[in-house]
Amino acid sequence: MPKPLLKDLKLNEMADTFLAVMKRQEKNTKNGEPYLNVILADAGGEIEANIWKEYAELFPQIQENTVVKVRGSLNEYKGKRQFNVSQVRVAAPDEYDLGDFIRKTKKDIPQTLEKLKNTLASIADADLKKLADLFLNDAKLMADFAKAPAAQSMHSACIGGLLEHTAAMLEFAVFLAEKYPLNRDLLLLGVFLHDIGKLRELEYGKMTFGYTDEGNLVGHINLGVEILQDKIRLLSDFPPQKKMLLEHLILSHHGIPEFGSPKMPMTKEAVVLHHIDNIDAKMVGFDEFVEKNPTETNWTAKAYMFENRQLYVGGTSVKNN
Repeated sequence: MPKPLLKDLKLNEMADTFLAVMKRQEKNTKNGEPYLNVILADAGGEIEANIWKEYAELFPQIQENTVVKVRGSLNEYKGKRQFNVSQVRVAAPDEYDLGDFIRKTKKDIPQTLEKLKNTLASIADADLKKLADLFLNDAKLMADFAKAPAAQSMHSACIGGLLEHTAAMLEFAVFLAEKYPLNRDLLLLGVFLHDIGKLRELEYGKMTFGYTDEGNLVGHINLGVEILQDKIRLLSDFPPQKKMLLEHLILSHHGIPEFGSPKMPMTKEAVVLHHIDNIDAKMVGFDEFVEKNPTETNWTAKAYMFENRQLYVGGTSVKNN
Protein backbone atom coordinates (compact mmCIF):
# COMPACT_ATOMS: atom_id res chain seq x y z
CA MET A 1 0.00 0.00 0.00
CA PRO A 2 1.58 3.36 -1.03
CA LYS A 3 2.29 5.83 1.74
CA PRO A 4 0.13 8.96 1.81
CA LEU A 5 1.75 12.18 0.57
CA LEU A 6 1.56 15.33 2.68
CA LYS A 7 -0.40 17.18 0.01
CA ASP A 8 -3.13 14.53 0.12
CA LEU A 9 -3.72 14.58 3.90
CA LYS A 10 -6.95 16.05 5.23
CA LEU A 11 -7.28 18.11 8.40
CA ASN A 12 -7.43 15.98 11.57
CA GLU A 13 -6.83 12.83 9.54
CA MET A 14 -4.57 10.31 11.30
CA ALA A 15 -1.78 8.96 9.11
CA ASP A 16 1.26 6.70 9.26
CA THR A 17 3.95 7.74 6.82
CA PHE A 18 7.66 8.26 6.17
CA LEU A 19 9.02 11.83 5.99
CA ALA A 20 12.46 13.34 5.48
CA VAL A 21 13.84 15.82 8.01
CA MET A 22 14.57 18.94 5.99
CA LYS A 23 15.45 21.23 8.91
CA ARG A 24 15.73 20.73 12.67
CA GLN A 25 16.20 22.97 15.68
CA GLU A 26 16.36 21.99 19.34
CA LYS A 27 14.31 24.30 21.52
CA ASN A 28 12.85 24.56 25.01
CA THR A 29 9.29 25.28 26.09
CA LYS A 30 8.51 28.12 28.51
CA ASN A 31 8.81 25.53 31.27
CA GLY A 32 12.30 24.60 30.12
CA GLU A 33 11.32 21.24 28.63
CA PRO A 34 13.24 20.24 25.47
CA TYR A 35 11.56 19.64 22.14
CA LEU A 36 12.60 19.36 18.52
CA ASN A 37 11.14 21.72 15.92
CA VAL A 38 11.44 20.18 12.45
CA ILE A 39 10.41 20.71 8.86
CA LEU A 40 9.30 17.36 7.47
CA ALA A 41 9.02 16.74 3.74
CA ASP A 42 8.20 14.30 1.01
CA ALA A 43 7.75 14.61 -2.75
CA GLY A 44 4.32 16.11 -2.10
CA GLY A 45 5.43 19.06 0.02
CA GLU A 46 6.69 20.00 3.45
CA ILE A 47 5.25 20.80 6.86
CA GLU A 48 6.37 21.98 10.29
CA ALA A 49 6.13 19.68 13.31
CA ASN A 50 7.26 19.49 16.93
CA ILE A 51 8.66 16.34 18.49
CA TRP A 52 8.18 16.49 22.23
CA LYS A 53 10.27 15.40 25.21
CA GLU A 54 8.82 11.87 25.22
CA TYR A 55 11.18 11.17 22.33
CA ALA A 56 14.16 13.18 23.61
CA GLU A 57 16.41 10.12 23.41
CA LEU A 58 15.92 10.19 19.63
CA PHE A 59 16.86 13.86 19.18
CA PRO A 60 20.56 13.12 18.42
CA GLN A 61 19.50 10.60 15.75
CA ILE A 62 16.92 12.86 14.10
CA GLN A 63 19.25 14.91 11.92
CA GLU A 64 18.72 16.71 8.61
CA ASN A 65 18.40 14.32 5.64
CA THR A 66 17.36 11.41 7.86
CA VAL A 67 14.01 9.74 7.36
CA VAL A 68 11.56 9.18 10.18
CA LYS A 69 8.43 7.09 10.37
CA VAL A 70 5.72 9.17 12.01
CA ARG A 71 2.17 8.68 13.15
CA GLY A 72 0.08 11.77 13.61
CA SER A 73 -2.49 14.10 12.18
CA LEU A 74 -2.66 17.28 10.18
CA ASN A 75 -3.79 20.22 12.30
CA GLU A 76 -4.13 23.97 11.93
CA TYR A 77 -2.66 26.43 14.44
CA LYS A 78 -2.99 30.19 14.03
CA GLY A 79 -3.93 29.75 10.38
CA LYS A 80 -0.89 27.57 9.63
CA ARG A 81 -0.89 23.84 9.03
CA GLN A 82 1.27 21.62 11.24
CA PHE A 83 1.75 17.91 11.63
CA ASN A 84 0.89 16.79 15.15
CA VAL A 85 3.31 13.94 15.88
CA SER A 86 2.03 11.25 18.25
CA GLN A 87 4.67 8.60 17.47
CA VAL A 88 8.07 8.80 15.80
CA ARG A 89 11.10 6.64 15.13
CA VAL A 90 14.09 6.75 12.79
CA ALA A 91 13.35 4.69 9.67
CA ALA A 92 15.58 1.88 8.42
CA PRO A 93 17.06 2.38 4.90
CA ASP A 94 15.15 -0.58 3.48
CA GLU A 95 11.81 0.91 4.53
CA TYR A 96 11.68 3.75 2.01
CA ASP A 97 12.61 4.82 -1.50
CA LEU A 98 14.55 8.06 -2.08
CA GLY A 99 12.17 8.85 -4.91
CA ASP A 100 9.47 9.42 -2.27
CA PHE A 101 11.30 12.51 -1.04
CA ILE A 102 12.74 14.16 -4.14
CA ARG A 103 10.34 16.29 -6.13
CA LYS A 104 10.89 16.22 -9.88
CA THR A 105 9.72 18.59 -12.56
CA LYS A 106 6.51 17.57 -14.28
CA LYS A 107 8.13 18.50 -17.58
CA ASP A 108 9.85 15.94 -19.80
CA ILE A 109 13.52 16.69 -19.03
CA PRO A 110 15.14 15.44 -22.30
CA GLN A 111 12.47 17.18 -24.37
CA THR A 112 12.76 20.45 -22.44
CA LEU A 113 16.56 20.35 -22.65
CA GLU A 114 16.44 19.81 -26.41
CA LYS A 115 14.07 22.75 -26.80
CA LEU A 116 16.42 24.94 -24.74
CA LYS A 117 19.39 23.90 -26.86
CA ASN A 118 17.51 24.64 -30.07
CA THR A 119 16.58 28.12 -28.83
CA LEU A 120 20.20 28.91 -27.97
CA ALA A 121 21.31 27.48 -31.33
CA SER A 122 19.28 30.27 -32.97
CA ILE A 123 21.73 32.89 -31.67
CA ALA A 124 23.17 34.64 -34.72
CA ASP A 125 25.86 36.87 -33.19
CA ALA A 126 29.16 35.07 -33.88
CA ASP A 127 30.78 35.91 -30.53
CA LEU A 128 27.75 35.02 -28.43
CA LYS A 129 27.19 31.83 -30.43
CA LYS A 130 30.77 30.68 -29.75
CA LEU A 131 30.24 31.30 -26.05
CA ALA A 132 26.85 29.56 -26.03
CA ASP A 133 28.40 26.55 -27.78
CA LEU A 134 31.09 26.31 -25.09
CA PHE A 135 28.36 25.87 -22.50
CA LEU A 136 26.20 23.54 -24.59
CA ASN A 137 29.19 21.31 -25.42
CA ASP A 138 30.19 21.01 -21.75
CA ALA A 139 28.61 17.61 -21.06
CA LYS A 140 29.00 17.70 -17.27
CA LEU A 141 27.69 21.25 -16.93
CA MET A 142 24.64 20.50 -19.07
CA ALA A 143 23.94 17.24 -17.21
CA ASP A 144 24.01 19.20 -13.95
CA PHE A 145 21.87 21.94 -15.50
CA ALA A 146 19.22 19.37 -16.44
CA LYS A 147 18.83 18.05 -12.90
CA ALA A 148 19.52 21.07 -10.66
CA PRO A 149 16.67 22.76 -8.75
CA ALA A 150 15.99 26.46 -9.31
CA ALA A 151 15.77 27.13 -5.57
CA GLN A 152 15.87 25.43 -2.19
CA SER A 153 12.17 25.94 -1.52
CA MET A 154 10.70 29.14 -3.02
CA HIS A 155 9.89 28.05 -6.59
CA SER A 156 10.82 25.20 -8.95
CA ALA A 157 12.51 23.50 -5.99
CA CYS A 158 12.67 20.13 -7.69
CA ILE A 159 14.96 17.99 -9.79
CA GLY A 160 14.94 19.67 -13.21
CA GLY A 161 13.60 22.90 -11.73
CA LEU A 162 16.39 25.10 -13.08
CA LEU A 163 15.87 23.72 -16.59
CA GLU A 164 12.10 24.19 -16.32
CA HIS A 165 12.50 27.78 -15.07
CA THR A 166 15.09 28.75 -17.68
CA ALA A 167 13.19 27.17 -20.58
CA ALA A 168 10.02 29.05 -19.59
CA MET A 169 11.97 32.31 -19.43
CA LEU A 170 13.47 31.70 -22.86
CA GLU A 171 9.96 31.43 -24.32
CA PHE A 172 9.13 34.83 -22.80
CA ALA A 173 12.40 36.25 -24.13
CA VAL A 174 11.79 35.06 -27.69
CA PHE A 175 8.29 36.57 -27.65
CA LEU A 176 9.40 39.92 -26.22
CA ALA A 177 12.39 40.19 -28.57
CA GLU A 178 9.94 40.02 -31.48
CA LYS A 179 7.72 42.72 -29.97
CA TYR A 180 10.33 45.24 -28.79
CA PRO A 181 13.68 46.49 -30.16
CA LEU A 182 15.98 44.35 -28.04
CA ASN A 183 19.32 42.63 -28.55
CA ARG A 184 17.72 39.20 -28.93
CA ASP A 185 20.94 37.19 -28.85
CA LEU A 186 22.26 38.95 -25.76
CA LEU A 187 18.93 38.48 -23.99
CA LEU A 188 18.70 34.76 -24.81
CA LEU A 189 22.21 34.02 -23.60
CA GLY A 190 21.64 36.19 -20.52
CA VAL A 191 18.50 34.23 -19.65
CA PHE A 192 20.40 30.96 -19.95
CA LEU A 193 23.21 32.26 -17.74
CA HIS A 194 21.26 34.26 -15.15
CA ASP A 195 20.97 31.36 -12.65
CA ILE A 196 23.94 29.26 -13.82
CA GLY A 197 25.53 29.84 -10.41
CA LYS A 198 22.81 27.64 -8.87
CA LEU A 199 24.86 24.67 -10.10
CA ARG A 200 27.38 25.48 -7.39
CA GLU A 201 25.11 27.23 -4.89
CA LEU A 202 22.72 24.35 -4.22
CA GLU A 203 23.23 20.77 -3.08
CA TYR A 204 20.87 18.42 -4.85
CA GLY A 205 22.44 15.00 -4.41
CA LYS A 206 20.48 14.32 -1.23
CA MET A 207 16.81 13.81 -0.50
CA THR A 208 16.40 17.46 0.46
CA PHE A 209 17.94 20.54 -1.13
CA GLY A 210 20.41 22.72 0.74
CA TYR A 211 23.19 25.23 0.22
CA THR A 212 26.84 24.46 -0.38
CA ASP A 213 29.47 26.37 1.58
CA GLU A 214 30.21 28.62 -1.39
CA GLY A 215 26.49 28.99 -1.95
CA ASN A 216 26.13 30.41 1.55
CA LEU A 217 29.32 32.47 1.46
CA VAL A 218 29.39 33.68 -2.15
CA GLY A 219 25.91 33.15 -3.63
CA HIS A 220 24.68 32.13 -7.06
CA ILE A 221 24.90 35.61 -8.59
CA ASN A 222 28.63 35.96 -7.96
CA LEU A 223 29.22 32.30 -8.76
CA GLY A 224 27.41 32.79 -12.06
CA VAL A 225 29.74 35.63 -13.00
CA GLU A 226 32.72 33.38 -12.16
CA ILE A 227 31.37 30.57 -14.35
CA LEU A 228 30.81 33.03 -17.21
CA GLN A 229 34.32 34.48 -16.87
CA ASP A 230 35.89 31.01 -16.83
CA LYS A 231 34.28 30.21 -20.18
CA ILE A 232 35.15 33.56 -21.73
CA ARG A 233 38.84 33.00 -20.89
CA LEU A 234 38.73 30.11 -23.36
CA LEU A 235 37.87 32.61 -26.13
CA SER A 236 40.90 34.82 -26.69
CA ASP A 237 39.08 37.35 -28.85
CA PHE A 238 35.78 37.72 -26.99
CA PRO A 239 34.78 41.42 -27.02
CA PRO A 240 35.07 43.13 -23.59
CA GLN A 241 31.85 45.09 -24.24
CA LYS A 242 29.80 41.93 -24.69
CA LYS A 243 31.44 40.36 -21.63
CA MET A 244 30.45 43.39 -19.56
CA LEU A 245 26.85 43.32 -20.80
CA LEU A 246 26.50 39.62 -19.98
CA GLU A 247 27.97 40.18 -16.53
CA HIS A 248 25.45 42.95 -15.95
CA LEU A 249 22.57 40.65 -16.88
CA ILE A 250 23.65 38.17 -14.21
CA LEU A 251 24.46 40.81 -11.58
CA SER A 252 21.17 42.68 -11.97
CA HIS A 253 18.60 39.94 -12.46
CA HIS A 254 17.24 40.15 -8.88
CA GLY A 255 16.34 43.76 -9.59
CA ILE A 256 17.00 45.61 -6.33
CA PRO A 257 19.50 45.35 -3.46
CA GLU A 258 16.76 44.27 -1.04
CA PHE A 259 16.43 41.07 -3.07
CA GLY A 260 20.19 40.47 -3.16
CA SER A 261 20.95 42.18 -6.46
CA PRO A 262 24.47 43.72 -6.59
CA LYS A 263 23.33 46.00 -9.41
CA MET A 264 19.96 47.30 -10.58
CA PRO A 265 18.99 46.68 -14.26
CA MET A 266 20.43 49.42 -16.46
CA THR A 267 19.96 48.05 -19.99
CA LYS A 268 16.73 47.12 -21.76
CA GLU A 269 17.76 43.48 -21.82
CA ALA A 270 18.47 43.53 -18.08
CA VAL A 271 15.05 45.07 -17.36
CA VAL A 272 13.32 42.40 -19.44
CA LEU A 273 15.33 39.57 -17.89
CA HIS A 274 14.53 40.73 -14.36
CA HIS A 275 10.81 40.93 -15.02
CA ILE A 276 10.42 37.60 -16.82
CA ASP A 277 12.46 35.96 -14.07
CA ASN A 278 10.10 37.43 -11.49
CA ILE A 279 6.96 36.51 -13.45
CA ASP A 280 7.92 32.85 -13.83
CA ALA A 281 9.13 32.55 -10.23
CA LYS A 282 5.94 34.13 -8.87
CA MET A 283 3.52 32.14 -11.03
CA VAL A 284 5.23 28.82 -10.35
CA GLY A 285 5.70 29.75 -6.69
CA PHE A 286 2.01 30.62 -6.35
CA ASP A 287 0.88 27.26 -7.71
CA GLU A 288 3.43 25.32 -5.67
CA PHE A 289 2.44 27.09 -2.45
CA VAL A 290 -1.24 26.33 -3.04
CA GLU A 291 -0.39 22.70 -3.81
CA LYS A 292 1.73 22.34 -0.66
CA ASN A 293 -0.77 24.16 1.54
CA PRO A 294 -4.23 22.87 0.62
CA THR A 295 -7.13 24.75 2.17
CA GLU A 296 -10.84 24.13 2.57
CA THR A 297 -11.58 27.87 2.33
CA ASN A 298 -11.00 30.54 -0.33
CA TRP A 299 -7.76 31.61 1.37
CA THR A 300 -4.40 29.98 1.90
CA ALA A 301 -2.07 30.32 4.86
CA LYS A 302 0.33 33.28 4.74
CA ALA A 303 2.86 32.89 1.95
CA TYR A 304 6.42 34.08 2.66
CA MET A 305 7.15 34.48 -1.06
CA PHE A 306 4.30 36.98 -1.27
CA GLU A 307 5.29 39.17 1.70
CA ASN A 308 3.34 36.93 4.11
CA ARG A 309 0.04 37.66 2.36
CA GLN A 310 -2.72 35.11 2.24
CA LEU A 311 -3.54 34.06 -1.32
CA TYR A 312 -7.06 33.93 -2.69
CA VAL A 313 -7.88 30.64 -4.40
CA GLY A 314 -11.63 31.00 -4.79
CA GLY A 315 -13.43 31.41 -8.11
CA THR A 316 -11.56 34.00 -10.20
CA SER A 317 -13.00 33.51 -13.68
CA VAL A 318 -13.93 36.74 -15.45
CA LYS A 319 -16.82 36.84 -17.86
CA ASN A 320 -16.40 38.81 -21.07
CA ASN A 321 -19.04 41.46 -21.71
